[in-house]
Amino acid sequence: MKIVCTSAVPAVARELFAPFGGIEVRDPADRSFLGDVEVLVVRAGVVDAALLEAAPRLRVVARTGAGYDSVDVAAATARDVVVLYAPDAGVTPVAEGTFALILAAAKRLRRLGNVLQRSDWDGRYGVHVADLEGAVLGIVGYGRIGRAVGRLGEAFGMRVIAHDPLLASDAVPTDVELVGLEQLVGCADVITLHCALTEQTRGLFDRRLLARCKPGAVLVNVARGGIVESGETLLDALEAGWLSAVGLDVFEHEPPRKDDPLLAHPDVVCTPHAIGLTAGWNARVFGTLARGLELLARGERPQHVVNGELLDGGGWSLMAPVPSA
Repeated sequence: MKIVCTSAVPAVARELFAPFGGIEVRDPADRSFLGDVEVLVVRAGVVDAALLEAAPRLRVVARTGAGYDSVDVAAATARDVVVLYAPDAGVTPVAEGTFALILAAAKRLRRLGNVLQRSDWDGRYGVHVADLEGAVLGIVGYGRIGRAVGRLGEAFGMRVIAHDPLLASDAVPTDVELVGLEQLVGCADVITLHCALTEQTRGLFDRRLLARCKPGAVLVNVARGGIVESGETLLDALEAGWLSAVGLDVFEHEPPRKDDPLLAHPDVVCTPHAIGLTAGWNARVFGTLARGLELLARGERPQHVVNGELLDGGGWSLMAPVPSA
């Protein structure tokens, strides 16, 4: 089986995919490999209709993460291509990474580091370091990761509130209050984003909403860069005092430009969409995808398949030729 990934893969992935003939890493700029690829493992980049058209033998797209907004699922389904993903693998690593960014931003580690590098010892007194105990943690998107972040917040003595229009109030723990979005931003000291990027959430955090934040709030985004209107919007929010610090693991455009002013701002802590890429994450996510591929090869249904309708009725086969779209 021809399995290709267009990004680097860890050693554990090579071990897990060895029974299928191994996994190749290819340069995404050179699409010549698409002609005979059967399984495409997607860590970064977009799988659109044009890519699918250029891959006539493709049977499976395996997305290494909880989100699959980078995959045109409708186009894949039209070409009889199954889309797998791994929604559970990154819950704990991403929640831990979220809190790493919360702590770095709230405790002003970047500003304090700059003070030290300038040998300005007394400058430490001019840096506002926030408390987490007693602060309000507002979680936007209260799914698997959001709930894990909430539990960590409670361990720090924070009061947790959440916004998720897909949940009813009786579907959240009794000690977590489900509130409207404007109410959340108006009273949260720390806001974390964990919702999917959809037409409804794209640009959700715009200037109007950020202007309603509790003055000096901390915003952390580990979901998708497009949930925030733009990088300029974040810079304006910092300048206006609507936000006091920002933690980012994701960007509107990835990778961001080297001269992106967010990267140099003293109140912004950035990581390269990697805050959850731990050794445990690698083992779980590639294990989930390898297991899904194994089940498909045996004619069984994986647990985490996006377009499961292709498997209904038993007509789909891993080895069957792709029909014309």
